[in-house]
Amino acid sequence: MRVVFCLWPNAAHLYPLVPLAWALQAEGHEVRVVSHHALQEKTVAVGLPAVSVGNPDMIPMGPGNPYPEERRQVAELTEALAPTGDERDPWDVFTHFMLPSIWDFSPVEPADEDRFRAVDDLVAFARDWKPDLILWDPCLPIGAVAAAASGAAHARLLWGQDYFGWSRNLFRSRQDADSGITGEEPLAASVGPSARRHGVAVDEELLLGQWTLDPLPEAMRLPTGVPAVPVRWVPYSGQAAVPSWLRQSGDRPRVALSLGLSQRMYLKGGWGHVPALLEALGGLDVDVVATLDATQLEGASVPSNVRAVDYLPLNQLLPTCDAIIHHGGVGTFAAAAAMGTPQLITDSDDEHGVTAAAGEGMEASKHVESSITAEYVTSRDAGLRLDHRTQTVEDMRESLRRVLKDPAFRRGADRVRAEILASPAPSAVVAALVELTGLYKGTP
Repeated sequence: MRVVFCLWPNAAHLYPLVPLAWALQAEGHEVRVVSHHALQEKTVAVGLPAVSVGNPDMIPMGPGNPYPEERRQVAELTEALAPTGDERDPWDVFTHFMLPSIWDFSPVEPADEDRFRAVDDLVAFARDWKPDLILWDPCLPIGAVAAAASGAAHARLLWGQDYFGWSRNLFRSRQDADSGITGEEPLAASVGPSARRHGVAVDEELLLGQWTLDPLPEAMRLPTGVPAVPVRWVPYSGQAAVPSWLRQSGDRPRVALSLGLSQRMYLKGGWGHVPALLEALGGLDVDVVATLDATQLEGASVPSNVRAVDYLPLNQLLPTCDAIIHHGGVGTFAAAAAMGTPQLITDSDDEHGVTAAAGEGMEASKHVESSITAEYVTSRDAGLRLDHRTQTVEDMRESLRRVLKDPAFRRGADRVRAEILASPAPSAVVAALVELTGLYKGTP
């Protein structure tokens, strides 16, 4: 079987699929990873064959770019839909973060020809290589267009909550309620121009896949009604030489501090809470490994018990740690969950929006997924929420003391780990993918 992974060009979208891609290769299937040129080097580095599409000079930025005219139209729709309470959070994530990522490679008309280069290249590759199955990133729905144009079976490969299916349901429920909502649903409007360009019908299957691979524990999923195949999230974040100091066990607890690669890659600001976090850690009898770069550390004083390193794979660091403080990204959460590490998640009651920073770039007051992961972790007594807007340095220090000293948090982390392990491993999913491909593969 020939399998194509179509990804939005970010390492955070690449690393979660690596164990599944390796499992497919180990069973004798051919694999290709298709993305923008920006992901080519990292794809090859993880031992997978890369196919690059689109304009190599274009810089994919997703929400890191100033919002185009399409964003104004979505803002008007948001006002008309009036989502509140539990509805507002996932809707804002979808409109502020996911749609701008889709627009990088699936432009809303009118658009110049070069904006369609990625979908044109992808369709041409699929028609030439003739894959049996295309697994596509929901932020790169042109993967579904290429599947429909080439006759391949296709499914979405989630890396977080299904904001896409959920938001589509919200839009349609408001329409059905005769609330005056008119116009095309945003996901359909975003994929439509690329689909019509290649003679592909815009239907439910194109927008949400023939099925969906979901790596999240069931309790973390949004209600969508979309057919899902569960698959275990196996932590992978690239590899590096293991430093000698990491192999040495000290006399004090070790704590990891990580605030995310994607945040620092695309967003200029939003690091105002770092000095307080470091101050809180500096007042404790612990050893800290902080995977922070110069931008994140700007203006902060690094205490003597904190070792700052630009990057260290979490699957190397976390087995040596007694707890982790992090930004709430699902990838970091999943790595800690899979290893049974108690978590403290920086979160606040701020909205999930991004705003213009001084000079170039954008900034965010918190991670898009922090409230989701914090709620799940605390509901399992596997850690605590750190509200960097309201808590003092001593409050945060006391939270970490509690997590390190109270064995209940370790037991909670073990419960979370058990929930992660309840999903089938990537190797166990391969047979199901082969069967589903046989059911759904058609002709263009």
